[in-house]
Amino acid sequence: MNAFWLRGYGHTSLPDLVSATGLLRGSLYAAYGDKEGMFAVAIDSYLAHLRAELASDAKGIEGIREMLDAVVRITADDPDRRGCLLINAIPETGFVGAANAEAVNAGLQEMHRRVRKRLAEAQAASSQMPDLDELVAMVFASAVSIRVLGRAGQSRVLLQQVADGAVTSLRQAFDPGS
Repeated sequence: MNAFWLRGYGHTSLPDLVSATGLLRGSLYAAYGDKEGMFAVAIDSYLAHLRAELASDAKGIEGIREMLDAVVRITADDPDRRGCLLINAIPETGFVGAANAEAVNAGLQEMHRRVRKRLAEAQAASSQMPDLDELVAMVFASAVSIRVLGRAGQSRVLLQQVADGAVTSLRQAFDPGS
């Protein structure tokens, strides 16, 4: 997974994968079929890693706060500042097979649904009825920007400010008097 995460699909060669896994070329092909198969496993592995990092029982806005704080933490604590494998792969979806392009998009949609679920919980607990689509887009864009800015080497302070700004905006949307 790390080879694709660091270099991207197009810039990861078979020798890179041999070096990263410690497997011989023939063993890689026997285990995964081809580079597409290896990338599919990398996507699945990354999603499992991301789900574990974002796991939380918190609901509503508190759940969003925990989610965005986790995104800041995993971004800033990564010594290689790799960003998000899914976001990094977006420009390459035209070069990977249809199944992997679909897996990248499905992973992004899963994260989008996770945000929507937490915001629906916030809306159910509020007397306000803000436009959930706009709020989901704002939170999702905040998470994406944290990952992209982190990959670009921006400070943890800025990444946390992005997260905190999104949470503050949500609190104001659901409780305008706050």
